[in-house]
Amino acid sequence: MFTEEEDEYDKQFELLREANLKSRQVKIEEELVTFRKKVVDCRSSLQQSKEQVFHWKSKVDRACIERLRSFQNPPLIVLQVMEMVLTMIGKQKPVHYYDKFGGSDAKLPNEDASLISGRQSTSSGASKSPTKGWRAGQKDTATSGYQRDDYRARKSKKDEDKERKAKWKQIQIILNDSVKFVDMLHNVRWEDGIDDDVLAGVEYYLPRSKEGDGVTGEGSLLDVPGSSSLPDSKKRTLSPSNSGGITIAATRYSSEDAGTLVAYTCAIVEYSHKCGPLREALRKLDDLEKEKEENERLQREREERGESPSSERREKDEIEEEEPEADIEYVEDDIKRLQSDVDVLQAEFDASVVDKHSLEMKLVASNERLRAATEMIHNLRSKESHWREYVKDNSQTDLLLFNCLAAAGFLTYCAPMVPDTRRRFIAEFTKICSDKGLKEPKKKLFNNLSLIEFLYTKVDIQALHILHLPMTPSVQENACLMMQQLSCTAWNLICDPTSRVQDWLYKYLKSNLVQVKYCELRSHLETCLSEGQNLLVTDCDVDALAEDGRFFQVLRQRMAFLKGRQPFKMNVGDHEVECSPSFRLYLHTTCQPQQVPNTLAAYTAVTYFYQVRHDIEEELLDRFMTLEKARLNDEKLSLSQEKIENMEHLESLEKQMLECLAGDTRLLNDLVTTKKLAEMKKHYDETLESQERIRLSENSIKNAREGYRAVALRGAVCFDTTRTMAEINPIYQTSWQQFLETYDVSIKHSDRAAVKAVVDRLTLAAYTTTAKSLLERDRIIYSILLALEVEDSEGHLGPGEREFLVSPNFGASVMQAIGKAVPPDHRIAQAKKPFDWMLDDQFHNLQLLGIHYEWFQEMFERMPKDGRETQWRTMGEHETPELSPLPERMDEIYSPIQRLLVMRAFRQDRLMQAATVFVTSVLGKKYVGDVPADLNQVLRQTFPTSPIMLMYTNESETPERMFLECGLKKQIATTIVPLYNAGHNEERKARKVIKKAMEEGSYVLLQNGHNSLHLLNSLESLLLDVQNPDPNFRLWITAQITPKIPVRLLQISAKIVVDSPRVMKDNMIRALCVLDAETLKSSTRTEWPPMIHNLCLLHGAIRLRARFGHAGWNRPYSMDFGSTELFEGLMIAAVAFKDTPLPDGEGLRGVSWLGIRYLLTEITYGSHIMDDFDQVSLAALIEYWVGPNAVKREFEATKLKYKIPAAFFNPNIRVANLLQALENLPNHALDVPEACSIHFSMEDEGKPMTNLGDDQYVFTRLNAIIDAMPETPTLSHALIERPPTPQTGPSLVNVTSVASTMAVDVANQGVYASASFIAAKNRKDTEIWEICHTLLPKLPRGWNRDYIAERVKKIGGDTPFNRFMLREIDMMINLLAEIRLSLQTLKQITENPVGLFGDRLSEKLLSIADDLYNQRVPEAWRKLAGDSAPPSNWQLASWFADLQQRCQHFERILVLGRDKFPAFWLGAFFYPRALLAMIKQEAMRIYGSQTSQVEPFVFQTEITARDKDHVRDPPQEGVFVHGIFMWGCTWEKTTGELHDTPPKHGPTPLPIVHILCMPQSEKPALNDPQKAAETYACPVYPSRICPREPVMVMDVRHDSVPAQRWALRGLSATIRPY
Repeated sequence: MFTEEEDEYDKQFELLREANLKSRQVKIEEELVTFRKKVVDCRSSLQQSKEQVFHWKSKVDRACIERLRSFQNPPLIVLQVMEMVLTMIGKQKPVHYYDKFGGSDAKLPNEDASLISGRQSTSSGASKSPTKGWRAGQKDTATSGYQRDDYRARKSKKDEDKERKAKWKQIQIILNDSVKFVDMLHNVRWEDGIDDDVLAGVEYYLPRSKEGDGVTGEGSLLDVPGSSSLPDSKKRTLSPSNSGGITIAATRYSSEDAGTLVAYTCAIVEYSHKCGPLREALRKLDDLEKEKEENERLQREREERGESPSSERREKDEIEEEEPEADIEYVEDDIKRLQSDVDVLQAEFDASVVDKHSLEMKLVASNERLRAATEMIHNLRSKESHWREYVKDNSQTDLLLFNCLAAAGFLTYCAPMVPDTRRRFIAEFTKICSDKGLKEPKKKLFNNLSLIEFLYTKVDIQALHILHLPMTPSVQENACLMMQQLSCTAWNLICDPTSRVQDWLYKYLKSNLVQVKYCELRSHLETCLSEGQNLLVTDCDVDALAEDGRFFQVLRQRMAFLKGRQPFKMNVGDHEVECSPSFRLYLHTTCQPQQVPNTLAAYTAVTYFYQVRHDIEEELLDRFMTLEKARLNDEKLSLSQEKIENMEHLESLEKQMLECLAGDTRLLNDLVTTKKLAEMKKHYDETLESQERIRLSENSIKNAREGYRAVALRGAVCFDTTRTMAEINPIYQTSWQQFLETYDVSIKHSDRAAVKAVVDRLTLAAYTTTAKSLLERDRIIYSILLALEVEDSEGHLGPGEREFLVSPNFGASVMQAIGKAVPPDHRIAQAKKPFDWMLDDQFHNLQLLGIHYEWFQEMFERMPKDGRETQWRTMGEHETPELSPLPERMDEIYSPIQRLLVMRAFRQDRLMQAATVFVTSVLGKKYVGDVPADLNQVLRQTFPTSPIMLMYTNESETPERMFLECGLKKQIATTIVPLYNAGHNEERKARKVIKKAMEEGSYVLLQNGHNSLHLLNSLESLLLDVQNPDPNFRLWITAQITPKIPVRLLQISAKIVVDSPRVMKDNMIRALCVLDAETLKSSTRTEWPPMIHNLCLLHGAIRLRARFGHAGWNRPYSMDFGSTELFEGLMIAAVAFKDTPLPDGEGLRGVSWLGIRYLLTEITYGSHIMDDFDQVSLAALIEYWVGPNAVKREFEATKLKYKIPAAFFNPNIRVANLLQALENLPNHALDVPEACSIHFSMEDEGKPMTNLGDDQYVFTRLNAIIDAMPETPTLSHALIERPPTPQTGPSLVNVTSVASTMAVDVANQGVYASASFIAAKNRKDTEIWEICHTLLPKLPRGWNRDYIAERVKKIGGDTPFNRFMLREIDMMINLLAEIRLSLQTLKQITENPVGLFGDRLSEKLLSIADDLYNQRVPEAWRKLAGDSAPPSNWQLASWFADLQQRCQHFERILVLGRDKFPAFWLGAFFYPRALLAMIKQEAMRIYGSQTSQVEPFVFQTEITARDKDHVRDPPQEGVFVHGIFMWGCTWEKTTGELHDTPPKHGPTPLPIVHILCMPQSEKPALNDPQKAAETYACPVYPSRICPREPVMVMDVRHDSVPAQRWALRGLSATIRPY
């Protein structure tokens, strides 16, 4: 029909339309090329302007704004600049607005009220126009200088000045918070050009010159040379007449900072002007592309329908031309027929017109639908790519399976693991999935997709933010483990040592939680089961919980609660309870996951709620903002609430759009659906814009938040180091809430504006709080650890440096494992020891430092060069190298930790002193030494509900004394309740006393709380049950340090360790701190202050000597005195020094030094002594320090080079001056053997015998702490990826000694850690078979019983001596037989282990094998050897050689007999006392008729000058003995005199000693008084490690030297060299 109705006009129209279409397509292509080039040019030009904006943006900082704010009466142009800037950020309307709305009296609107009262969103100036709503209908006056001049002309000079001052005062209020103002300037949204209204308002102030260009007439800022400074002020006059507005040059003349703001504003204006052409070109380019796409679509549709109207018409015209119609002649009769035909055609035409109109209407509608659908499709292109990507990532099950398996593996296995183990498990599991051929998705779990993002929607995650829950990665992982429901078949058992999870669960469950301690659990479980409530059981005893019948069914039926719909019944203990399916159970314990019993772990989901340092840092930063920046925090919360609403709206809109697109409706046929989609897309885009605005505001808050990150970082370091101290001792448990109290108080009492001041105060407060709760030896560990981690947080600590500090070999192994080492052929690795005097160990350590640490390589290479040997030698021989400068001026180059490592390598004997210097240089002097217990400060920091724990080890009287003194000073009544573990009546009485004291406001002391653990468990509830207790009430608890103290009590109490310091310097300072002024002024004698000093030093020396073990006292445990003895000694001395005048009144009565010494020796200290030789040594030590010579100014301690500080001799004595004098002493200067008058002695192999072992104690435990810390960029566990099997026993690493083995006392002070594990791993492994095969031939063969019997007959038969020898030989045979049997059995087992290993091997053999493998003397053999047993770390080969020599000695005795044997080796016998007793019996028989029966017999000993090899015959009387070693002094064989031992000298072997036994009255030494005074009864012990029962007493003397001198030295002897 269309073809029939087509006329000539239609043909021509169609042809013309086709021609126009073709020409239009050609024109579109040309315009596309033109506009694309224009876009490129505009973007190029715009990039230059953008760089200029960034340049001037960097110039606008806080200092710039602060300088502007400091103006009191600024120039007019500065005021105009600030008005312009406020207009740009939306805080000020332009001046011409006031002409229209306010007239000349209009004032600067205080739109910054939100800035003053509450923070406004920093994006307000960027996302909204400040002039919308009031600029409607206003004329454009942006560049009209006339109106501005007219505005000024209305004001008088006086009114202008007054108004300017008012305006500037308001502007200063806005500028008070310079940080926020700078943020608003930096957040101006200029990337797409500022709003037109804002641009017009800003240009109002910026004229354009006719001669110049740019917004100020000075040219574009892009033309400024170098683009780094403002235009020269000399190029323009101060007030250009041709512009009358703000210019850069004029502004710069008034203020450089104002000029910077003008330059920044001009740069933005220029950029905005250049954005217009770019936007127009982009819009035109987009229209052309749409038009081209539409034309191409129409052309394709015609081609698909096969239509070609123009060609059909041409063919029809040609046919008509070829066959012209013949002319038809009509007659009159045809008129009616024609008329009827015309009428029919007319009717058809009319109908066709109607149809045509209808089709045109449909065409218009279709075009509208097409346009709407096209626009909709175009708008959805961004979402289309997102949807396609989503479908692509989730359409393949293989890709989804990879992440599902990884998530399942993590949720199943990783819950009880530490963060490092979790990471390693994830890596291993991912590797397994890859090896099995699973495809890795683009978003890989734990790589670029977190677990919480995989399991939950963004809305769910954002909802956790609203609950104020921390959202750091580790906490998110823990949250996933606890929020899982159906995926977990067991209740959560949360291991949380810091009790952090209670607060997390409370917020997550929105307070719908019943919380109860396990020890107080009564009917709570049944109630929550029946009512369907959430139950949290805290502080569970995991051992008791595993056996608790109440939880037996509950722990095994979790799925019944998760899947159940109706209540059901369950047995709880011995009764049945109806349970609601909505019940949920959470179990909490403070123990580690590995401490949970297997029977409990099998039915619970053990989860380790551990937070790494970054998690703590973020939480503390949030808390700081909550406390100090409440406005920002509130704004952040409101933004988060708005954000989650937007996210929910976006999710809903996206879901609706997908439902519309997924339906059967075609967009071309349903305009309503299309418009609905368009409306949803519009709302979607608006919501996205709102989200972008929120994002910008959040970024602004984050920027302000980052300014205080240093406070949070330091807090995280302090808490992290505090909680890791529990690795040393479980009583060091601390809670998160406990630390937050310290954190809050530190922030509250410091200047928040100075971040460094807050950091310093926080660090000191955290250190003081923690250090007071630590034992003295652990306090230095905490100081070193804190200093190390502070250095690490500031970026001053490198990889492997912690490990090198523990052990150079350990550090080298770690660096080798992470690939930090020079090649083996490097000159450093091939270097040889440059100096002969340098020890091999020193060079080895320095070489390791150079091989693995780049910062030391240059210094190591320069060491052997000329002129440097002297510097290194001086350092090696210096007495205090830690205080002297390092060679090569390294102190100026190296950081404190690097200096410490150099000292660690070269002077490891001074490691403790160097570590103290390191702590002082990093943190300060307050972080070393004693931390006094300031009870006043403790009272201020605690509340009536916070107990105060005074813990002690031995000094039980000290905390009671402190409690009573505190109550007396505060004038508050005190009550002491002793606890003896007497049962319920005792607890009932204590509860009654506590409740009464809470009402009256008095102090209560629970004495010896460790005796009543049940009461301690219930104290928290008892204190919380009483409402409104008296604020003066405090509960005090004294308890001996024991792991049994409840952890919860430790976490809520203020803990103080009250033991007296063992360090000499700290002990003296502590004593003077508690000394009152009355005692100090009780005597006017000049000797009184030095006497106080000497008594404090004497007390510390006695305790120090006890720390040296048997090298100091025979019973060292009884000599560990507390502060009570010191105060008794001071009272005795105060009475003796009292100013008592003589009867004649001409002077003061003299001081009875003998009386003081007697009371101290026999009463104060002597009453505790159980050993006679200790009593003699104590008397000598007291006589040395308590006497008229000891209180003189020139008195100097022998070999210590220590004198009494001069402050003790000043006429005006003050405690502060005395404390300062003692604090100036070097740390650890007095903690040496010479301070307690003994010598620093060594064993033959270089093992120090008089060594405190503090370094071994400190650094092996520091190693254990480092092992427990998670990996960081500077802390690697690559060497031991899996933690080694926990081992007990001493450390295998010798921290400071160059010897291969350590003294037993020193070795036992260390703990087994990773350094020991690496040392054992690097040691050459020797199989048990090889050890047994090597030792068996070295074992003495022993004797045959028949041979022994025969030899005994030949040398006299059954005599006392022969009976003694038979017993000794029998013991030797038993020992050798046991050793031989053990070695042979182990050898046979290792040769054929089938059927003999496992349970069939006895524990005794296993113990022997373990000792042999670890190169120790087996304990079973040492028990058989008795007192003759060597130390456990003695070389086995040396002991076997010793056994061989003892057997040879016995063999010689069997051959020669007693009468012919020249000299006995006392060390060869198991019981040498029996030999000496036999000699005494023989003497008694000889002298029996000459003496009375009551006279004692004594030994007379004489040290001869003869060696054992030079003696051929026995003496005529008595016996010759040899093998005696003297400790503490040396014997000069040539002169026969006793001398002091040189430093670091071993025991002195004595020559032959002649022993005689005689009645006491005939002993020459006792009959001569002078010789008796000079003769010292030296005890001779079996060894220095056996019980201190002397074998005999040996007489030693030196002419004219009193015997007290040798007692002071602790002179003793042993019959073995150990």
